[in-house]
Amino acid sequence: FAENSKCEDAINLIRTDGDIDKIKIQNNMYDGLDMDFSSLSISNMIINNSKNDCADLSFGKYSIKQAKLTKCGDKGISVGEKSIAFFKDIDISESNIGIASKDSSFVEINNSNIHSTKICLSAYRKKQEFGPSRLKILNYSCESENINYIQIGSEYEEN
Repeated sequence: FAENSKCEDAINLIRTDGDIDKIKIQNNMYDGLDMDFSSLSISNMIINNSKNDCADLSFGKYSIKQAKLTKCGDKGISVGEKSIAFFKDIDISESNIGIASKDSSFVEINNSNIHSTKICLSAYRKKQEFGPSRLKILNYSCESENINYIQIGSEYEEN
């Protein structure tokens, strides 16, 4: 649990393996949750009011069963740098971008509800040392100003 953090990341997990039952983060000046070089399974993630990304996942393998992310200043979920991420049920609201897969990452989401965002989904290459990204969505609901941004070369699949 983290609240009212003024740090760059309210919670930062580096080179961590294992299972987490619940993460709750609220009212942060920057990123809510930052996970790097890790292999983690999270049962329940609740993040509210992070001024930058609610959840930032890099260089790892991640599995999240349930996530509720609200008022994310930039991205609800940012997955980058060759990461693999699986999400079962996610709800994202009041964010600039709902979900971003970038820099050679793969993201699969089984059930998602994204609303009150500027862009629901994005897949792209940001850093030149990486390649395009992939995004696979099943059972998807989106309400936003612009639905998706998929850069040429990146892949998007919706079922």
